[in-house]
Amino acid sequence: MVIGENQIFNLMDTNGRRSDVLNALNVYLEILEELKTEYPTEPWSRYPISVAQFRFYERALEKSRDVFKVHRNYDQFIADLGKDYEAFLRKDRTWIAQKLPHMARMLDEAIEKRARHYTSNLVKMGFTDARRNITQAGYSYLRGLLQPDGVEAILPLDTVNLALLRQLLKLKVFSQPGQDGKRQYYAPFLMALSLLLDGTPLDRQSFELVVQGLGPYSSAQVKEAVRAGAGADALETLIRSRNVPMPQDLLTEEVLDFDCFRHYFKSSKNSQSTVGKYYAFYLALEHFRRDPSPACYQQLLTCLEEDGELLQKAFGWGKAVFQIGNRGSRYDLETFLEKNRLHPLLTAPHYNQAFYAVFFTSKWIDGIREYSDTTVRLLSATGLFKFKPLPELAFPHILRIIFNPQELREQIFGEMSEQDYLQYEQTENCYFGQSHSLLEILDYPPQHTDWVLQSIQTLLGVSTSRAAKDLLLTKKSADFLAYIQENYPRERVISLLSLFSDRSNDETIKSEVNDAATVPTIYEYLVGIAWFYLSGEDFDLYASLNLTLNADFEPVVHAGGGEGDIVIRYDDMTVMLEVTLMNKQAQKRGEWEPVLRHALNLKAASDQETYTFFIADELDYNTINIWRAVAAVPLESTNTHQPVSGVVIMPFTNAQVLSFLQAGVSRTQIIRSVRSSFQKFPSITDIQWHEEILSTLFV
Repeated sequence: MVIGENQIFNLMDTNGRRSDVLNALNVYLEILEELKTEYPTEPWSRYPISVAQFRFYERALEKSRDVFKVHRNYDQFIADLGKDYEAFLRKDRTWIAQKLPHMARMLDEAIEKRARHYTSNLVKMGFTDARRNITQAGYSYLRGLLQPDGVEAILPLDTVNLALLRQLLKLKVFSQPGQDGKRQYYAPFLMALSLLLDGTPLDRQSFELVVQGLGPYSSAQVKEAVRAGAGADALETLIRSRNVPMPQDLLTEEVLDFDCFRHYFKSSKNSQSTVGKYYAFYLALEHFRRDPSPACYQQLLTCLEEDGELLQKAFGWGKAVFQIGNRGSRYDLETFLEKNRLHPLLTAPHYNQAFYAVFFTSKWIDGIREYSDTTVRLLSATGLFKFKPLPELAFPHILRIIFNPQELREQIFGEMSEQDYLQYEQTENCYFGQSHSLLEILDYPPQHTDWVLQSIQTLLGVSTSRAAKDLLLTKKSADFLAYIQENYPRERVISLLSLFSDRSNDETIKSEVNDAATVPTIYEYLVGIAWFYLSGEDFDLYASLNLTLNADFEPVVHAGGGEGDIVIRYDDMTVMLEVTLMNKQAQKRGEWEPVLRHALNLKAASDQETYTFFIADELDYNTINIWRAVAAVPLESTNTHQPVSGVVIMPFTNAQVLSFLQAGVSRTQIIRSVRSSFQKFPSITDIQWHEEILSTLFV
């Protein structure tokens, strides 16, 4: 990733940024894979060279309806196309000649440009190259196909955690080439690790400011401070005191007119009304500096009260610009002057320069906070970074063995020749796009790897890597159980599950659980917890969920891998829960095949009783009866093709699961009743009926 000198790096463009970052990565990679199959010769380019960007945007809207609810420009474009839609997709020459000149701008700026923005995060993560071809690392993430190395295998992380960890570990933010032809770089993931490795308590705001506020253009003083192990406070001070390039027009002591002012004091959305409010504050403050009278103070207070939130971002580093007391009890003039006597906006001799310096720095800090949201979500999704209540590392003692703090600090900043940079992230099969393991990325020689593994075993008091992994998994499972018992008691699960029948509650659900996850992912998480209570808390919930969790034990995304949603292995039976929020119509298309496949393969692979429970908010009548009929039909596993009979798939609605929780119905009761009913159902033993019909036709 390359940024300009006054840019803040970001891992997801503002245009199209979304809270469900991992789901977005999955969806966008799936679309690119589909397009490559359907349009193998189409490059990633604008129309009429290619329809790829248009088709990508179209499918992004379709697959993310809950995210992209308003898309007026696209709707208007489709309306204008009308019956010419197919001609447009065919790139019909007559249509292009007659209609494209009138529609090209909307197509590019409102549709194709968004497709480029949405997929830019895939490029930044190394999951695709600049031409949007999926890389080896991208396929590792999408399909969960990666082989953990010796150290990765010890850490209790799933394939999604590992795929993200590997890419973030390799991530470098590059500068433009300097006069010597070299590019400076900054490794934000290494900085994040370095800040937390020593265990010093750190608030999230400071963590974000340092990790997101540093970059390849950071001063030599900042880089030296990082290498020397400076703490977050010292680094934060250096970041806040960065040099402000002062425009020549602002060196005057005269009051700026609006035309000059708006050229330098721009809002992120470039809104005329916003800039007008900045200017009103500028004038009110200038008047007060010249005449600190009660009348001028009242005028300044009016600005601060009416546009407080706006001015906080632009001039207060996210906080109140001045101390003015509480809303019901504002400071009088004398108290205001005393409380703010050292404020640069009141004391600096050169007002225009001071005003611009505060604005420039405050907007910079605000941008850091805005862009750090995605960075924090991705760090959390590696499973190594916790953020509640404060930033800290999971497995800190083990990570201090894997990562030497001093060596880590030496690698946070560096430089590369242009040739090395191109090979790192620009050429075909570049290093960044490959699926390298943690040990390969760290380039540890075999003897050091052996030392790391032995040191971890010694720390944990075990003699093998397998025992180390089992111990960490057991501890993580216990920590997860404690988290569930504290944060999701039975009563709260009942309350949350009752929200899912009304999709207008989606935002409430996300805010209550994790806004980085989709609502279906959260539903799966809560149903698993509900079954845990129905089972009397008698199974390993953490091991049963096929979900990627962040380090704070919040659900992030379904982990995939071709297995059922929740697979619970009791001593005497195996239970699988297949969970969906699809409506009745969509269930037929989206659930019949995968649910049956998962149930068949589970039963074929198990030497115990197996039960599959299909849980949905509403159930289609045919779905209910087809699941019943499946139990009577001889089938075969799709994995091994071995015969399978007596597959039990029992459907329940969300309301029924809620009633079980409320009435205290147990898992044992549910299983007993289901077993009794399905045992009465006669099996179809005639497996030759198909051949018999055919044989009568060739007599």
